Amino acid sequence: MLRLPRWHSPIDRFSIIVAFIALLLFVLEQVNGRFWLNDLRVYYDAALAMRNGSAVYGEAFGLSSGFYKYAPVVALLFTPYTLLPFGAAAVVHFVLMVVAFVAAVRLADTLLRDHLLPGLQPAFTPLLITFLVVVVHLHRELHLGNVNVLLLCLLLFTLHQLVRGKALLAGALFGLALLVKPHFMVLVPLLVLHGQWRTLLATAATVALGLVLPALFTGWGANLLLHREWLDQMARHNAALIYLGGSAYENVNTVYSLLHRTLLGRLGAPGTNTEALIILAFIALAVGALVLHDLRKHASGPQRRRALVFHFLLLLALVPSLTLTDSEHFILALPLVLYVALQPSAGAPRWLLAAAIPAYLLYGGNWEDALGPLSERMIHYGVLGMGNLLIIALAVALYLRSHLSDPHVSNPA
Repeated sequence: MLRLPRWHSPIDRFSIIVAFIALLLFVLEQVNGRFWLNDLRVYYDAALAMRNGSAVYGEAFGLSSGFYKYAPVVALLFTPYTLLPFGAAAVVHFVLMVVAFVAAVRLADTLLRDHLLPGLQPAFTPLLITFLVVVVHLHRELHLGNVNVLLLCLLLFTLHQLVRGKALLAGALFGLALLVKPHFMVLVPLLVLHGQWRTLLATAATVALGLVLPALFTGWGANLLLHREWLDQMARHNAALIYLGGSAYENVNTVYSLLHRTLLGRLGAPGTNTEALIILAFIALAVGALVLHDLRKHASGPQRRRALVFHFLLLLALVPSLTLTDSEHFILALPLVLYVALQPSAGAPRWLLAAAIPAYLLYGGNWEDALGPLSERMIHYGVLGMGNLLIIALAVALYLRSHLSDPHVSNPA
């Protein structure tokens, strides 16, 4: 049964405040004539093209850079929007993004307090800190009308079902996320190591269904052609993973670019995708070692679920640092931002928490309209990617610290 939000509840108070700020932003966007949602325009027009049998890939929808890069089934999922004028569809999508953001924060808060910080009471301040850190990415997401907040909510609900033992539902949800962004394939080895075979089976079935479903509307030949064009579009988009200069900054925030600019490039590395793949292999080995260590230590029970939650959130936060993405995609690190923000109530050392300040500033401090030329310098040097990696490193340090001693959790004042 639905209940009314309660102001004295920290999470409900947070939800009310976010809803109010989102309403204010909606009004300001309308008044200033900036309610564009250009990314939604791409999905909307691609869905129209799918309906009409027109070209879906290789066409610029809206802006000159508005090329559709997702699977054919995703355009099919956006078809209901095309029953509305674009302006009405944009309002619906805006509301869905706000609801998904609030739901994602609520899910993250529950998962963290139930599994990583058991016994920690709900508190408003960590939620507020998290909002202030990620709000620049949320604002961009709402302005563009992207799907990252929806995916974050979907994946956190997937994790919620996993720890509840709802393997088939979790697999179906994860399969849907994979169809929208194959980047989440980084989570598949984790599910293998955790022995989530029923989840993986449901995932495979969902992906297979998503690949076949468009054929019911386009025919088999046209469906095969659409998928071939989709793969070609993805290959062009991911042609270079390391930033080597220029004004196109799509790859500047990757971990590959950071390591190349600070170390490997100075040693003569050419900056090719082979270099990126080697770095990716080392990251996979490091994460794999952490997962295997935890699995050997905890064969079953609550500690096993605890490990699964952290491993899942860790890989989720790594996704925008491993793939070519826009800045708003880094909102996927929100659960780890909240994990760090919750630590003062869990007795974390001050020196470790002090490291959160520069990490938060690098990750969420680039307000382009306010910083002017400084913002351009921050973009050029990939400080967002640095901040994301610092948050990940800090979260791992806090997680490993909790293995060394029994975590003492106290109620916030």
